Amino acid sequence: MKSDKLISASWFYKDDSEKIKLNWFLYEYACDLFELLYADRTKRIADWKAKLTDEQLAEFCAYYAKRMKRSIVDLLESTTRTIKVYDEYLRDFCHANTQRENMAITKIGSTAWDKIMKSCAVCPDKCLAEPCGHCKYFDIM
Repeated sequence: MKSDKLISASWFYKDDSEKIKLNWFLYEYACDLFELLYADRTKRIADWKAKLTDEQLAEFCAYYAKRMKRSIVDLLESTTRTIKVYDEYLRDFCHANTQRENMAITKIGSTAWDKIMKSCAVCPDKCLAEPCGHCKYFDIM
């Protein structure tokens, strides 16, 4: 996958204490988001993507995943199982985006969420069940 070459797992921790399952989950989400945005061939975000290099797209995906941490923590503390995505996640990074672009990116972000949740359902590591647990994958990378 192209995302593995452009998005570094080290972007998701500063020291060993941050090598936790939640941060690994964010890394995986960033990779899924990158792959979906990169593969999107619709006109919805074509102009937006045309302004970015692959590296900038990877940086955006990492940024967006890190911003999702707030939503994930809220989800884990809530009795509802609905993830909330806030408009500022995009506005703070993509100042010149149109509303149409933001809606399309948010929709792709939602698809990435669904994709990672399907993967998590069969994964034995259960990152969201033990978000503060040490994640061995950071040490393998």
